[in-house]
This record gives sequence, structure tokens and C-alpha cells, in this order.
Amino acid sequence: MRIVLNTHRDDPGTRACITGLHQRLCKRGIDAELNDWEHYERYDVAVFMAYDNDMVAARQTNPDIRIGLADPKQAKPKHIDAARDADFLMVTGVEQRDVFYRHNRNVLAYCMFPPMPAVERTHVDKTPIVIGYHGNRVHLECMCESVTPALNALAKQRPLEFWAIYNIEALGRARMGMPDSLAMTVRHIQWSEKVEPGSEVSQSIYHELRHIDIGILPNVMPIRDRLAVLELTAYDEPEFMYEPFDYLLRFKASCNAARLYPYARLGIPVVGDFAPSASQMIRDGESGFVACSPHGWFEALDALAASADLRNKFASGLRRSFDHEEERQLEEFLSFCTRPLKTGGHVFTGTVGAEDELARLQYYSRPRGPGLIKGIQSFLRRGLARWAN
Repeated sequence: MRIVLNTHRDDPGTRACITGLHQRLCKRGIDAELNDWEHYERYDVAVFMAYDNDMVAARQTNPDIRIGLADPKQAKPKHIDAARDADFLMVTGVEQRDVFYRHNRNVLAYCMFPPMPAVERTHVDKTPIVIGYHGNRVHLECMCESVTPALNALAKQRPLEFWAIYNIEALGRARMGMPDSLAMTVRHIQWSEKVEPGSEVSQSIYHELRHIDIGILPNVMPIRDRLAVLELTAYDEPEFMYEPFDYLLRFKASCNAARLYPYARLGIPVVGDFAPSASQMIRDGESGFVACSPHGWFEALDALAASADLRNKFASGLRRSFDHEEERQLEEFLSFCTRPLKTGGHVFTGTVGAEDELARLQYYSRPRGPGLIKGIQSFLRRGLARWAN
């Protein structure tokens, strides 16, 4: 079996699904080629990023080639069409797999784990405890009703620092939901586009994130007036036994465990929330804590802050969990390259379709971002940096 993995871009997604996967395949002795756009007749399988695919040309050259699309999207009709036309999809977690089954029955949950050498870490008792985050601005601000109250309460009991690594230039500075800067030191750290030598991850991960003591993985999004929404969404059916104590969770369809991976490689224990992907990787009490309410987050963070031994135990457990998952996912990918493909599809009465959801997208507001002037400045800086290199 020969595999080609093609991309025109160099970004976190391609470093995991294209260049990173290529490295892993080569280490396994698999015949894999990177960025050969001219000789599809030589290959049995072609993998593209969904937003950067050459599916039509590949099939014109080689009608028998099997096409895999990594990180598919659904915010435009052309994205949905591409997901349906591919032979199989590589998505970021079980949440996205569940969503894309309606487009394609052959969906592999392949978490984005870019090549990243592990760093040994032994936690010791220290003050202050540094709690850290890395990812997008959206998840940082969405922790306003869960993590943030817990951090503010914990800062009243012990010295804390909170570090947030994200792309401030491109996304703007987080303002909502941030911890109280009067109660603790709060650092907003610009995510670096430069890749750490010997890895496929940002230098920010090795230069900044590695120094934190506890990592957080917020995914759940806030819900306005939860009690009212619980009543509003309940059927008029007493047999369902609705109660005001019921959980009501909201998270993105693209929710995934990829942000856990750097913590695992750096030996950092983590608290995650009730998102399915996080709960797959974090076994509560063995490789981290899982929490949802401010009370749950407080108890988890407090326990880790109080015990270096517990931080070491959870960090080791999380790394073992990811080592196993990396190997399992590579085997699953190879299986998708050769197994018989499922065909056809099912329509379930009363289920909302992708086109119905897409039609509603216009009613959802978009993030403000960094503002026009700062956005232009950031664009020019990135352009000059690329030109200089």
C-alpha cells in the first residue's frame, strides 16, 4: 500500500494530519510520500486537509484511489459536499465523528497529535501555583461560569498565577470570563507561529506552557438562564422525570482532546470538563480530574495545588493514556485505508439535517476579533515575517 499526504499549508492542523501523520507512517515502515501532486496513479490512498483538497484531480488521474479528508468543515455547502464525496473522513474527536456520520458513514476519530518530544517533569511543592491554558480565545472566555469562579475562590486561599496562551494578535485580547487580576497574577501570552526545533508545535508550548503546574481544558459553553432553559426544552411528559437538577451541556461539534496532548507530553496534570473527548482521555482520579460546576472545578484545582505527589501521579497517567491512544489511532487509520467502505445512508424522521442547521448560521453573531486597526497591523506583521523568512 502506498499513501500520499498533500497540503499547501503549514499550520497546526496540517502538522498533525499531514506532516505529522507522514512522519508516523514512515517510522512504521509504511510507503508514504509527502506533497506529490502530480503522480496520483502511483498511490492507493491520498489524504488531504478538507479545506485544501485535490480530490477531483486525484480521481481523474486514478479512479481507484481512496480519498481521505482530514478536519472536514460544515459551515458552507461546498464543505458538506466535500465531506459526502470523500471515501473517508478524519475528524478530531467523537463529537465531530457523530456529527459527520450523517454525511459519510466512514469516519475516523483521529485526534490531532502533532510530533512533540516528551519532556520529563517532576513536580515539587512550590508557591505560587501556576494554572495555565492554551488554545483559542473562545474557550478562554467561555469558562466565565465554571473555571473562573473557582480560580477566584482558590486565589483567596493560596497564591496563584494564571497564564493564558492564545493568538492575541489574530483573535484579540480575552476580556470576558478572565480571572480577577487583583487576586492573582494574570498573564496573556501571545502564541508563537514559530515551531520549536525537533517538533511540530509552537515554541510557546516549550518556552511558556512547560512552566505551569496545572493545566485546564475548558470546552463547555455557558448557557443563559439554565433553569429557564431546562423548563423550556422539556416535553410535556411526566414519564421523562425531568428535574431542575438535570445537566444541560453545550459544546462545539468540533470539540476534541487535542489541547490535552501538549500537557501530556510536558508532564502537566490536567482538569477537564464534561466534554466527551476529554473524558475519554482523562480517567477521573487516575490521570486527571473531570469537573463541570464551579464547585467541582474548585475541588479539583485545590487538590492538585495542594499535592505535588498527586500532580506527578496524574501527569504520568495522562502520558500513558496518550501513548496508548496514539498507537491505537495509527492502527485505525491504516485499517480505514484498506477496509471495505460502508455505503448508503439513513434518514431518521424528526432529525434536523445539516442544511437546516446551515440555514440558521446567519442568525449567530461572529466574534469581534482584535478590531480593524489591530487586525490590519497583525496581518502586516505576519506578512513581513513570512517575507523575511
